[in-house]
Amino acid sequence: MNKKTNSINEPVMKLTCPTCSKRFLVDETPTPPFCCERCQLIDLGRWLGEEIGLPYEGDPEGTPVEYRDPPND
Repeated sequence: MNKKTNSINEPVMKLTCPTCSKRFLVDETPTPPFCCERCQLIDLGRWLGEEIGLPYEGDPEGTPVEYRDPPND
């Protein structure tokens, strides 16, 4: 069995790019966990365009922030 190793004989890990699903060696890219800068920028664009985000569990009070009445100033 041929396992790839780096210059100090440590095993090289294979990752799957979260943007394009391409399998690649982590030593092949300066932009892990992405396979290339293009995939990294696509992901950043999704975050900035609010296509993706962190899941929102809600407040302990139970009323989502977007449905609360604005404070009276």
